[in-house]
Amino acid sequence: MAPRTDDQHDLVTAEEAAFGVAPSLITNSSFFLDGPRDRENNTIVLVDPLSTGVMLQKRLFALGYKIIVVWSDRSQAPSREKHFVSSGFSKDCFAGIILHLGDDQIEETTDAVLNIATDIAAVMCGSEHGVLLEDAIAKSLRARGASLARSSGLLDRNTKVDKHAQANIVRKAGLSAVKEMLARTEEDVTTFLKSVADETPGAKAFVVKPQTGAGSVGVTFCDSEEAVWAAYHKILAGEHKAHCKSKYKHYSHAGVLLQEYLNGEEYIVNSVIKNGEIKTTAMFKYDKRPYNGAPFVCFSKEIMVLGDEPQLEEIVSYAENVLRAVNFENGAIHAEIMYIKGRGPVLVELNCRLHGGNGQWVQPANMCMGYDQLSVFMDVYLNDGKELWNNIPSRPVQALASCQQVKMRTHTGGTLKCVIPEQWARIEALPSYVSHTFGVQPGEQLIKTIDMPSVPGEVTLVHKDKAVLANDYETLNAILGEGIFEVESQA
Repeated sequence: MAPRTDDQHDLVTAEEAAFGVAPSLITNSSFFLDGPRDRENNTIVLVDPLSTGVMLQKRLFALGYKIIVVWSDRSQAPSREKHFVSSGFSKDCFAGIILHLGDDQIEETTDAVLNIATDIAAVMCGSEHGVLLEDAIAKSLRARGASLARSSGLLDRNTKVDKHAQANIVRKAGLSAVKEMLARTEEDVTTFLKSVADETPGAKAFVVKPQTGAGSVGVTFCDSEEAVWAAYHKILAGEHKAHCKSKYKHYSHAGVLLQEYLNGEEYIVNSVIKNGEIKTTAMFKYDKRPYNGAPFVCFSKEIMVLGDEPQLEEIVSYAENVLRAVNFENGAIHAEIMYIKGRGPVLVELNCRLHGGNGQWVQPANMCMGYDQLSVFMDVYLNDGKELWNNIPSRPVQALASCQQVKMRTHTGGTLKCVIPEQWARIEALPSYVSHTFGVQPGEQLIKTIDMPSVPGEVTLVHKDKAVLANDYETLNAILGEGIFEVESQA
């Protein structure tokens, strides 16, 4: 079987049929064949089309929509320029490209949009940076008389990005929430440590992380009070890639979250909401382990359905109650939830956007479930849910195949020379191998894997036989442990 490295996410091939995967709902949907040809509004405002946003952009173009890209002031210039090369669409393909300059410039950004087009069908967000700007533009366009299909409906915009605000809402709703404190001063740290000592004498496990962010960047496991202090000062100083003071400028004084350590199993619950009705489109179970001194490196995500584990019904019900508590009415969202024996599900955080990870979950989700969050989201926003929404269950109850999305990883850093051919041949020979992606090319810098941004690539394994998949996953982990990259080390 030839390797598939491109974005063949909308096609069910003979290869996929060999894994026992039935034709997807996507390819049979007239909505995704017809596009906007009979629609009055034909332009999409796409905010920060990075990560899964690249795939959203690709599908919108395939449907015949015109796209206005709006880059948020929280996006990075190198990522913006790289996008027009790596996505396969040059700047000339777009109806317009706008750089938003800040929260006080929303009227100017809206003017720029309307100067390009007035037939706006929807405002969509591609990645984490743009979730606040998406709502601001939609609100401003509606004030100018635009008849957009939907917006998220969150009453407090901070709920979209602030983990502390999310936990407080969940707690007030009577749902299980993480024990935490938002620290802005050293006195706050002292108070937190004292409260933990009073409540749980001898406790030595904590998590310290940024108030906002994504990709596990800056999330630090601490096994002592001294480690808590060190992590607090490091995050407050901005010594991590997603520091909240530069990404989320609306915080006048961002803080650091000090939390209890949740010792359990972590899950992702992908949902799409239409007028308050919730449909869970997929569930994933994380396999996270210590690696290179980092405590929570993701080794893989496994697609799950309700019958796979007894606690999954409880987890989905909890996730639905969380979404109702935060008043999320329309759009895509994914919740990260820890399940703790004897306590049940506890929210880690909500990400009020499409599942990220560069969209590498879309193809396996579609192969295993017959549909995916991205497609259902597009159906709701562009077609009022008349196609996919009406043809999928409210919860994932049956899978066509099983999947492990395995993260590549490396112990070494330096300039990448090549992927070791013999090792890669072993990976491609695995019975469940479907596809792979590389985030680093020869000549570029390879970084020791400690979080999501430093993952150098991904391998997708799919098979209808769970035993075959389990054996391949074990073999692949062994190969990755031996190493698959040849690196020129640097001092």
